[in-house]
Amino acid sequence: MKNLIPERVPLSLYIHFPWCEKKCPYCDFNIDTNKKDGDEESLVKAILKDLDMSHDYIADRKFTSVYFGGGTPSLISPKIIEQIANKLKKLNLVEDNCEVSFELNPKEVDKNYLGDLIDIGINRVSIGIQSFDQDILNTLERNHGSRDAINALEVVSGFKSIDTTIDLIYGNMEQTLKSFVTDINKFCSFNIDHLSLYQLTIEPNTIFYKKELIMPEDTLIESMEIAAKEILNKNNLYQYEVSSWAKKGSQSRHNMNYWMYGDYLGLGPGAHSKITMKNSITRMIKLKKVGSYINNPSKTVNTSITPETYDLDLAMNLLRIKDGVSFEDLTSKNIYLSESFLRKLKKGVNESLLEKGGIKATNMGYKFLNDTVNIFN
Repeated sequence: MKNLIPERVPLSLYIHFPWCEKKCPYCDFNIDTNKKDGDEESLVKAILKDLDMSHDYIADRKFTSVYFGGGTPSLISPKIIEQIANKLKKLNLVEDNCEVSFELNPKEVDKNYLGDLIDIGINRVSIGIQSFDQDILNTLERNHGSRDAINALEVVSGFKSIDTTIDLIYGNMEQTLKSFVTDINKFCSFNIDHLSLYQLTIEPNTIFYKKELIMPEDTLIESMEIAAKEILNKNNLYQYEVSSWAKKGSQSRHNMNYWMYGDYLGLGPGAHSKITMKNSITRMIKLKKVGSYINNPSKTVNTSITPETYDLDLAMNLLRIKDGVSFEDLTSKNIYLSESFLRKLKKGVNESLLEKGGIKATNMGYKFLNDTVNIFN
């Protein structure tokens, strides 16, 4: 690899709070359900220490976006979040008009908590609703009900200074097309500008993986996807990434930085980073256990992106973008295309999986995205 200029690579910040009330049976994130008194204070000290020790990774850049994720960040006191916000401000690490996102569980969405977050500087919230159907929520073993979901959106709608996105899951066990369409229509009725729409997948190391679940047929999944596109497009929401739909100008800048192969610094237990240095690109993972991270917040497990793995690593991200990426955009963001990448790109064009003139999957290539990405393996 060559032409690596770290200061020209956009940088985002992700902060992971691992605690949840319970572990959802489909979740494979790094979570902890055993938060004790004093744990929040110990963790924030470690996160702030980690930030101080990340000077070389930041490399005189400012964060273009900040994302508080989890776990369930809304279980954390706003005073803890404020300590981090104040530290970032003191170090002058945040760009003007930075997108600052915060994940919320519907149960914790109330006027006072949300007001405190806005005062701290949060300007975008992501609410994990998953479904408005109580039967589906029961199947997913969520710790909130359909009434909590409606209440959360009613509360958020009262704050005009904050952008909102919600998560919905489809392809659930026993889910019908009618139930799914009702979910999409309910979402649209709140006039929210962004939707993260995920197909339920049963990952290893999840509770669901150990059960013999009856999942919907592929034909039903396809019907759900067709219905979602029709309804969302009628409401001026368009797919811009595999799992993301938005009105014009409301795309998540934080997520787009991931897919545009930008850098991101992850702080907190199990947080992931991708960092460009002058001679390398490295993916890093923090220690996953809360106590281990608190004791050694700078320790990471590293994977170097080599010339042999670079093409696939790049394609796995860029090809998620529905409208593709122009060569001009790649040049402006200092994204290097190797000779081998360009050869594979031409192969994809010949196989009708990729379009000419940039990095973009055809309709068929996007439908079978795994096959398209594997061209670059």
